[in-house]
Amino acid sequence: MSHLRWTKGGEADLVALEGDHVTLSSTTSSPPGSYVDGALVNDGTAIRIKVRGCRRDGERYRIDGRILDSSKTLRLQLVALVSSS
Repeated sequence: MSHLRWTKGGEADLVALEGDHVTLSSTTSSPPGSYVDGALVNDGTAIRIKVRGCRRDGERYRIDGRILDSSKTLRLQLVALVSSS
């Protein structure tokens, strides 16, 4: 089951989280400098990420980016998701 669902379609799993920097394994690509909007699958909490880099990783795309406008609650949810993976 994926952790995030993108607004424009597709899904992503959290691979790593360090502060506001995140690494995702996504079903869709996004160019560096772009913004991707989505929501957590478990409760619908909105998330916005500025993409720093994106590269193909097998059948998926590895997206490195920075979480924008993150609240303490969102950060705690993301930490829980990464640690459960």
